[in-house]
Amino acid sequence: MKKTNRSSHDELNLTNYSAMKNILYCLNNTVKCHSPLLCWCSLKILIGTLIPILTTILPKIVIEMVTAKQSVYKLATAIIIFMGSLAILSGADKFLTKMIYHQKFRMNTFYLKRAALKGLTTDYINQENGIFRKLQIESFECCNGNYSPLSNIYEILIKLCTSFLGLFVFGSMLIQVHWGIIIFLITTTVISYYLNQKIIAWTAANNKERIGYQQRLHYINDISGDIRSAKDIRLYKMAVWFSDIYNTNMNGIADWYKRFTRKLFGIAVYDNSLAFLRESIVYFYLLYLIWNSQITVAEFVMYLSVVTGFSSWLGNIFSDLSSLNQINLKINYFRSYLEYPETFNRNNGVTNPANDCPKEIELKNVSYRYEGANHHTLQNINLKINPGEHIAIVGLNGAGKTTLVKLLCGLIDPTEGQIFYDGIDIRKYNRDAFYRLFSAVFQQFSILPVTIGEIVSETTPENIDYDKMKRCLTVAGLWNKIEQLTNGVDSQFGKTIYDDGVEFSGGEIQKLLLARAMYKNAPVMLLDEPTAALDPIAESTLYENYNQISFQKTTVFVSHRLASTSFCDRIILIENGKICEEGSHNELLKQNGTYRMLFETQAKYYKNNLGKTEVAE
Repeated sequence: MKKTNRSSHDELNLTNYSAMKNILYCLNNTVKCHSPLLCWCSLKILIGTLIPILTTILPKIVIEMVTAKQSVYKLATAIIIFMGSLAILSGADKFLTKMIYHQKFRMNTFYLKRAALKGLTTDYINQENGIFRKLQIESFECCNGNYSPLSNIYEILIKLCTSFLGLFVFGSMLIQVHWGIIIFLITTTVISYYLNQKIIAWTAANNKERIGYQQRLHYINDISGDIRSAKDIRLYKMAVWFSDIYNTNMNGIADWYKRFTRKLFGIAVYDNSLAFLRESIVYFYLLYLIWNSQITVAEFVMYLSVVTGFSSWLGNIFSDLSSLNQINLKINYFRSYLEYPETFNRNNGVTNPANDCPKEIELKNVSYRYEGANHHTLQNINLKINPGEHIAIVGLNGAGKTTLVKLLCGLIDPTEGQIFYDGIDIRKYNRDAFYRLFSAVFQQFSILPVTIGEIVSETTPENIDYDKMKRCLTVAGLWNKIEQLTNGVDSQFGKTIYDDGVEFSGGEIQKLLLARAMYKNAPVMLLDEPTAALDPIAESTLYENYNQISFQKTTVFVSHRLASTSFCDRIILIENGKICEEGSHNELLKQNGTYRMLFETQAKYYKNNLGKTEVAE
């Protein structure tokens, strides 16, 4: 049963699974992957125990044979048998190490896929959550590489099982000398373990600081390689600024590790001193036994190795248990990320009506406040959009237009109030199926480096309807450009991966995204300022073209250029998160309110610019 950890990690919603539960979790996933990893690990444990035992027994046998004046032939035969066995076991151990390495890579791929799938399918609101983002960074670090925590757990389990097995064998040998030796070795090793636990506690208490530095470094690394940011970085000389931020965070994380190393060094001094004292006392006791003829020289040599091996294995057990605790913390990050709560209906909920029918949309007393915000972005919104109606949402920057679009398409749910589609509360819908009702173009976008045809159709080349795609690109005003490309719609987009990829201007990218939205042919279209990079005339022409072909679709236009949306059935003016005016373009002009003032201000601006252009000519 899960427990909620109320420690310094509480702010990350960290789930506190025990080490045993996380071990079983990893072993269960290994079985699910049909990996032979567990078989290889079992063999490595057996071989890892046999090799030290043979190397401990061999000197005793050789000394006894020499003392008994055995023939050279028998002595050589015994040595050859032992050395041959060691060679075979060592070879098998190296082979198993290689096989385990490859299987760990396979398991890493399994975990990376799960982490990536969580990021791709999680509720949109989670992606805007800082806690979720931090867990996401930690989870990818947990499974990224063959030396990541989810890989190292197999190494730790091999070491622990080998140490326990070897400890049992060597303990059985030491108890024949004196049981007190075992008690003494265990006691001193427990003290050593307690010292090492201080490092674990310090790391857990200060881990949030390290995560913060790494999160900022990840962001700078990503943006420095983003071609969309390249122009701004160079024109505004942001490279020095980013470099300073990068250095500040690098210095911060370096200072964190410096403090960690200093703490580690201090504990290591105590630990090594204790180990020296422990083994010195045991060695003197063995010398005492041989001095009193209680053990032979051959047994003395063997017991020296046994004591060293027992201490080493015992120390390894506690050390590996400490490592297991650290790995357990990382795996808890990973599992907390995968189990981060999803609030939307996914596998259940109301089945959507046919995708080709328009939707009646109604917002009742809807308010929304972002997590951590002091005030509502939207407040008490009441709005009804009729089937097939074309609505424009206008307002100044920061008025809440984009938030309203997110609410309409179900990316986020209202903090207060309800949203109804065909009379059904949006929360009752199967959200994954619900998203199929929408085609949307947002201000912020992401385009994969694939062919233009795949971008528009969002499917593989063999499934593309090329006639439909051509119509969409034509309406979007991009077909003439694409037709002139060497490979047409089969041209690769961007130069991130392909050297011969094509680059589009900001306005052309927006046209491409608009064509993609039209190709989807969903019954509801949401356009959140998709043409901001176009000039007003091009934007107006594009909107009017789209308006003509989408007369049966419910459409919501968002624009800060009021003239571009004058053709809409109804215009909603949002101010300070509230609907302040509503009506057609002509109706709003007659009201002599904020809409008219904004419209005339923009019209005056365009007329002035046009006049300056004519004078210049």
